[in-house]
Amino acid sequence: MSIEDNKAIVREFFARFSAADVEGALSLLDEGAVWRAMGVEGGLPMSGELDKESIGGLIAGVKEAIPAGLKLTPSDWTAEGDRVALELECYGELANGRVYNNFYHFLVIVTGGKIKSVREYMDTNHQRRVWVDA
Repeated sequence: MSIEDNKAIVREFFARFSAADVEGALSLLDEGAVWRAMGVEGGLPMSGELDKESIGGLIAGVKEAIPAGLKLTPSDWTAEGDRVALELECYGELANGRVYNNFYHFLVIVTGGKIKSVREYMDTNHQRRVWVDA
């Protein structure tokens, strides 16, 4: 796969995540895909590793918490070989009235046309304030 193909797969994955299209997003993942949200495990409920099934649960859970949808806006891409790095802003209004507007960096590994791994870096303090400290 070319670098542009890999970027297109990652772009499509985040578009499907934003649309809460669980099945569509999962179809772009390798069976052994792992999503690692950086942070000290136990520090936040969102830190640690998710397998493919749990990634589907994450997407469904976000849709439940943010009924109007979580808008994911990627920007600033860097890609080399099977590695795609991007910055992304998210915005969503939670059912309880809080606003989640976080900024991320993702490093995504694409192998054989499927996403093999996702490493997520975000403002953990904002995430804690919106999702945990309510």
